[in-house]
Parts: sequence; C-alpha cells; structure tokens
Amino acid sequence: MSLTRKLLRGSTINLAEHAIKITVMFVTTPLMVLHLGRENYGVWIVALAIIGYLRLLDLGVSLTGSRLLGRAIGAGNKDDYDNLFVTFSYLFNRIGIIALAITLILALFLPFVIPGNAALSEARWIIFGLGLATSFRFWTQIFLVVLKSHLRYDWIGLASIIKTLLQGTLIFILLTRGHGLTSLLLAYIITDVLDQVLLVLFSRKIYPQGQVRFVHNRPTGLGPILRYSATVMMVNIGSQLRNGVDPLVIGHFSGLAFVPVYSIGSRFLTVLTDIVNAIFGGSFIAAFSQLDGRNDHHALVRNFLKSLRFSCAIASLGGGAIAVLGPLFIERWIGSSFADSGKVLLILVVPTTLMLMQYPVWGFFFSQNKQRWLAFTALGGGFFNAALSIILALNIGFFGVVWATFIELLLAFGIIVPILTSRICQIGILTYWWNLLKHGIPFVLLCFIFDLTVGHLIRPDYFSLLVSGVGLGALAIPLFWFLPLTKEDRRILRNQASRLWKAGFK
Repeated sequence: MSLTRKLLRGSTINLAEHAIKITVMFVTTPLMVLHLGRENYGVWIVALAIIGYLRLLDLGVSLTGSRLLGRAIGAGNKDDYDNLFVTFSYLFNRIGIIALAITLILALFLPFVIPGNAALSEARWIIFGLGLATSFRFWTQIFLVVLKSHLRYDWIGLASIIKTLLQGTLIFILLTRGHGLTSLLLAYIITDVLDQVLLVLFSRKIYPQGQVRFVHNRPTGLGPILRYSATVMMVNIGSQLRNGVDPLVIGHFSGLAFVPVYSIGSRFLTVLTDIVNAIFGGSFIAAFSQLDGRNDHHALVRNFLKSLRFSCAIASLGGGAIAVLGPLFIERWIGSSFADSGKVLLILVVPTTLMLMQYPVWGFFFSQNKQRWLAFTALGGGFFNAALSIILALNIGFFGVVWATFIELLLAFGIIVPILTSRICQIGILTYWWNLLKHGIPFVLLCFIFDLTVGHLIRPDYFSLLVSGVGLGALAIPLFWFLPLTKEDRRILRNQASRLWKAGFK
C-alpha cells in the first residue's frame, strides 16, 4: 500500500472514529450532568485533568518512537527497527512502573486539589483506577507506536471505535439505572483494557516479532532518544498546562460547579481539534519522517505547504460553523442554565481556529528533529497560561481563566509559530501568512455571511441546527473544491470516485 493511500485510509477511519466519539459524547454528557449532578460531574472532570498530567510521563517517548521507527522503515533498515523496538519497550516498562507509584501519591494529595469536598473518597478511587489503567497503557504503548510507524491508523481507529461504542453503551446503561462514579470508573477501565488488547493483536499482524515483555538490560543509544524525547515532552507539558490547568484553577478558585460550564463550552473546540488531529496528526508525523529518512527535504517542504492548504480550509470552516451554531446547540443540548458555556466557546474559537489552521506544523518540525524552539514556545506558553489564569481568576473570576487561554493562544500561534515555521521553510513571513489566509478567509467569510443572512432564523432545536449545518456544509463544498484542491488534486479525486463507482456495480 502506497504512502498516500495509507494516509487517506488512516484519515478516513480516524474521521469515522471521531464521528462516533462525537455522537457518543453528545449522548452521554447530558446524562452525566443530569444523573451525577454538577458537582460530581465536576469531580469527574477534575480527576480526568489530573490523570492527564500523569500521561505526561510518556516524556515524549511515543512520538519519538513513531519518528525513529518511521525513519527506519523509510531507510529500509530492519535491524535498526528491531533494536528500536527493544529500546522503546525498555523505556515504556519503566514509565509504567513510575506511573503506578505516582498514582498512589496523587490519590494521597487529592485533598489539596479538592479541599473539603464530600465526594473526596470516590474521587480517590477514580484517580487510582484511571491511574492503574494508564500504567497498563504504558506497558502496551510500544504496540501503538509500531502501528503508527507503519501508518496503520486504520487499525488504531478500528480499536478505538470498538472501545467507544462499548464504553458509551455501558455509560448509558449504568447512568440510567442509577449507578454513580464508581461504576462509571469500572466501565472506563474495562473498555480501556480491551482497547490495549486489540492494539497488541493488530500490531502482531505487521510485526510478529513484537511481544509484551519486560526488558531487563539497558539498551545502548538511549542518549539521542532521550534528548529528542525531552523536546517532545516540553511540547506535551505546554499543551497540558494549556488544556489541563483551566479546570483545576476554576475548580479551586470558582468552585467545582463552574468546571462543567467551562468544560462544555470548550468541548466543541476539543472535538474540532480531535477532527483536525485525526487528519493531520500522527499519520503526518510518520509520513514526514519517512520522507526525512529518504533525505528528500524538497518533497518534505512541498508536502507540508500542501497540507497547510487543507488544514486552513477545514479549521476555518469548522471554527466558523461552531461560532454560528455552537451556542444554540448548547442551549438545546444541556439547557439555558449553561448559557455561559456558549460565551466560553465564542471567546476561544478564534485563537483555537488559528492554532488548528497550522496543525501540520507539529509533524513538519518533529519529523526533522527541529522542534526545539517549538517546544520552548509550547512550554513557555503553558506556564504563561497557567500563571495568567491564576492572576485573572483572582481579579476577574471565572472568565479570567478563559481570557488567559485566549491571550496565550493568540501570541503563540499568531506571532511566534508563524515566525519559526517561515524560517524552517525558508520563505518570508508574509508569504507564510498569505498561505494561511488565502485558504482560510473564504471559509470564515462564508460562515459570517451565513450568520448575517440566516442566523436569525436558526432556532435552538436539533432539526433547525441540522438543516443549518447541512446548508452551511453544502455551500462550503464548491469553495473546498476550487480553493485548497489543485487541478491535479481534482483530477485524482474524479478518477478515484469513478473507480469506486464502477467497483460498486461489479
């Protein structure tokens, strides 16, 4: 299977996976708010945020493994691939043990995060259970890396689809029958373990030599791997500080009841981020790494700039559609009491869209081992966001945390990242910005005109929102066909559609 076909197949399955995740999320979130109550649901969100920090123990090893194993495939070096598998197994073994130890510490220190809360006992069990599942995930993480290095995101997506459907079903049954946080935790653990088992089985199909084992002896050549992982870790810490600190700050300074308000407002942007990541995330890192392994820098830059055309179009359309329809959807979905969630969404949608327009930047930098300054930007931005969130929370309140994230994202992706990327691509900053704007602004204008002309007709009910979303999507199709797609791209798509049509009648 060619590199392009693997990318297309993986992206298609990933999109299907995220469509199912979005559907399950929209069904289960109101149930969780209704049956758990705002405060218990806030405890669940805070626990997930804490476990998010535990996942930082990955230390960038997973992404490093995807890049180096991908390079080994590109260079056709099987022995190097075998040695790297053992090396990364060694690292993940140790990380899994450390994760288990830290889980116990996190459970002990929970009162400092949720002071005086009646649900503290259950929250400790949630932290312990999710931490235990995370520790097990580290032990099997090497098999996920193997699948990513071979660009088998279709199998990764299939495993995730099975997990999501089963998890959503269990949550629905448990909540509607009156069960609480502890039962919810068991559902998450069971489905997470199933996901890991499937990934191991899928990985063995393409790399039969891979086995679940404990590597005792320290492999050679860890130095360069750990140095590369350190810069990846800096990016992960920065991202986690941006995404994970807000619920903690809000819960501590404004109260747990405000955490769901923020979470539901930002949830739509998380969904959009997941969709963009499904298309331009790990699969592009592995693909760019294979091009880098072939020492084809010209093709690497060309494909990166081409990917920007599509990320700008998809992110701009998605961000614009969320701004138009999101607040009304929240009113229908959760209720008018969550009107502030719509305000959270509208504040964060602009800088988040700007970030997602440039999403392929991560794969471009990491594939070339040129991510150092990008890592400093993410880490510095994360600490800046955390500090500013606390300052503004003390002076403004709940929305101060939201504006802190707005400011940090705008500085990082409006100024710093464009400067760094234009230098790596060896193009002018104005040329880089023109590449972003010419493929993004048309979709933003489309959403603005749509809201201006028919926005007052849209009602907070599912049928009206569905018709409006379909109508906006239909208007966007001609723009997408003629703007990000080149003449050659359109020819390839027509030929592919023709082959699929003929195959369907055979």
